[in-house]
Amino acid sequence: MATLGVAGATGRWYKVRATVHSLVAGCSLYAFVLGRPVPAQGRLPIVDMHLHAHRLADYGGGRPVCANNSTILYEGLDPRQSVTADSLSRLKHCESPVPPATSDDALRTETFAMLERYNIVAVTAGPLDRVTAWRAANSERIIPANPVGDPGSPTPDDLRRLIGRGEVQVFAEVSPQYDGRSFDDASLEPYFALAEELDVPIGVHLGEGPYGAPYGPSPNYRAALTSPFQLEAVLVRHPKLRVYVMHYGSPLVDEMIAVMYAHPQVYVDVGGNVWQYPRPHFYAQLKRLMDAGLGKRIMWGSDQMIWPRAIEIAIQTIENAPFLTAGQKRDIFYNNAARFLRLGLPGRAGRPGSQ
Repeated sequence: MATLGVAGATGRWYKVRATVHSLVAGCSLYAFVLGRPVPAQGRLPIVDMHLHAHRLADYGGGRPVCANNSTILYEGLDPRQSVTADSLSRLKHCESPVPPATSDDALRTETFAMLERYNIVAVTAGPLDRVTAWRAANSERIIPANPVGDPGSPTPDDLRRLIGRGEVQVFAEVSPQYDGRSFDDASLEPYFALAEELDVPIGVHLGEGPYGAPYGPSPNYRAALTSPFQLEAVLVRHPKLRVYVMHYGSPLVDEMIAVMYAHPQVYVDVGGNVWQYPRPHFYAQLKRLMDAGLGKRIMWGSDQMIWPRAIEIAIQTIENAPFLTAGQKRDIFYNNAARFLRLGLPGRAGRPGSQ
């Protein structure tokens, strides 16, 4: 039995155990972490930078959702209508909505089945107790993440202890946009300072929220706070911060390109944009980033919440992108995230971590 520690700044990442039998069988993450992928069920490994451990109750009990495997249309709202979550959801149309899981237990079971089927290890965010439970049930597939700076989230001192014990390994999803705050808000500064000090990766939300967010589930959400330029003060103040922008600042792709050009340490993930928005629209945005020469800093993420099949659709969207080469797809699915997370650094004797 070999034990492989995937180290963060504290030398404590999640543990992956591999037996000689599992290596032969081709299901081991040991080779995955070393950068020599062994397919599970014939598939090369994938890193999901954006999975959620949530409950159906977090989404009003669960509704079907439109995905880009069918045409998506957004209707306008008559201001005389009463605005509810139901009325907003009806304004987003598609032929074949994706159903939610039928229960919280089914959500976890079906999500894990997708991770196994597609050989995925996932940075998984959500309430700490829920992420901990998911990780306990499937430690080889779950990298625990925790949002910071939200009401009720752990304090910097609490996080320092959680990081030291390996219970939190990524700060994500950091989303002050939903509270109407910018990333340069003073309340977030202690968390950025801690992430830089301990070399903890941090994923920040810049992009679309739910359709009609300010009139429904997120009254303080502001589209203006999508601008990637608001990150610049933080990046200059913390030049060693290991940060990735979830949703790549969509739809402000040109601003995102400007920030990535000025700040070479910044990566992005494709978030829910890879399946929640019309596919031609997403492809145009992704191609814009690729054409700008940024293909080595784009990472795949499912943004799966309560619709497990979204993982499969998000994979298919990248696999079917006509403008991506096989090598570019591999970079997005695995290589870029492995580099960002510092998995399999040479000369580390199987214990990658901060340089």
